[in-house]
Amino acid sequence: MKNTSYIVAGSGFRAFCDALFLSSQKNSRVIMLDSSTKIGNVMYSRDVNGFAVDNGVHMFDSIPQSLADVVVEIMEGNVIDIDFVSESSFNNKITEGFSLPDLHALDENMKQSIKEELLEKKDSNLDNSSFKNVQDFFINRYGITAGKIFMEIFRKLYGVDPDKIDPSAVSQTSLARLKFLDDDEMIDLKNQSSFLDSVLAARRKSQGKIDDFVSIYPSTNEGMRGWCVRATKWLEKRGVELRLGEEILSISNAQDGLKVETNKGEIYSDKLIWSSDNFELLSKSINIPTDIDSFRHKVSMIFITLITQSKYIKDFTYLQNFNLNGYCQRFASAGLYSNQIKDDGTSFITCECPVTVGSELWNNSDNLHEEVWKEAKNLGVVSSEAKLEDYDTIKVPTTIKMPMIGFFENLYNFADRISEEFPNIIFRKNIPFFRREIYLESLNLGDHIK
Repeated sequence: MKNTSYIVAGSGFRAFCDALFLSSQKNSRVIMLDSSTKIGNVMYSRDVNGFAVDNGVHMFDSIPQSLADVVVEIMEGNVIDIDFVSESSFNNKITEGFSLPDLHALDENMKQSIKEELLEKKDSNLDNSSFKNVQDFFINRYGITAGKIFMEIFRKLYGVDPDKIDPSAVSQTSLARLKFLDDDEMIDLKNQSSFLDSVLAARRKSQGKIDDFVSIYPSTNEGMRGWCVRATKWLEKRGVELRLGEEILSISNAQDGLKVETNKGEIYSDKLIWSSDNFELLSKSINIPTDIDSFRHKVSMIFITLITQSKYIKDFTYLQNFNLNGYCQRFASAGLYSNQIKDDGTSFITCECPVTVGSELWNNSDNLHEEVWKEAKNLGVVSSEAKLEDYDTIKVPTTIKMPMIGFFENLYNFADRISEEFPNIIFRKNIPFFRREIYLESLNLGDHIK
């Protein structure tokens, strides 16, 4: 039987999952092609003063056991289970064991208004297709009182008005559910209707086991980079041909397949799987114009690593900060959960600070680490005795890309033209966000190929 050749365009986690699936098919030849020289892209940890620092909170969080088995195999068993110990802060009140906004710090009158507005909606049958934008999502799901608060939080964290963003973007945030009372009261409200059950939240420990997903992390003291390096070798052993550091110049139809011209030559394949979110490159390569990227809001941040004695760092996973006057959106005890403590006793925390590109704070951020250090102390991420021994600051113009109003219309039009003019390019209309979703979507790649 003739081998079927596939090019996987990309080298991020989605490309890895696609290559994983394709290399498991009989009589297949798989080429991973990307201009990046590394697998993993944003997952590839940086070196900061001798520490391997992830670019945010990156781990294999709530993944199916089948994917966990693959990760464990790649790491040759060198993984640790992550027992999430999360917190959140709103109005400077901490909620332990909960990473979404908890509005319990509001005064009783406001909480009563939220409750009454929710009960008026309890028989609603709204779904995501019912909403025009994120603002509409918040108001219609949470009521006007809580909805306005969530709109303020959204603007603060993502640097854009919620009425400009497609409602599907909420799935990329920590704003998809509402909590404003104690757990028992929240559960009582959730039990009053299926709509309220889908809208409201209580702490996980109060609800018992919810799913069978697992969370793991590499234990080789290299951060997520440890997985990226080993995944590269693992794919090669599976027969995947890695052509990294190679840039796609053009893609054209060829007899029974495709011709891909790169800066290093020509590659012929039966099919090409577009596993990258670089739509501009695809558009240029196949000469089908699109302005999809103008319909994506790029969320920027300043990422700070703070180094101090490990004994002064709180032993937890992360804290989501929803205080409207805060600097840091998320503090993580990344040095502790990645088992990185030097002989001198130092470890580190990571701090994700949403800052708009070109703003005054973006242009004048030299002292931002000092403000964030004070904030870490005020929120108990580090103890009051802690001393800042070193730090690192980088500006990240793009972290996540949020779909704006009109994005999906343009995406679908682009996908339809590709399907018509390049039937051997597999370009999927859905864009999964979490690693669990990415992996599960790749398992359906066979349906797209057929």
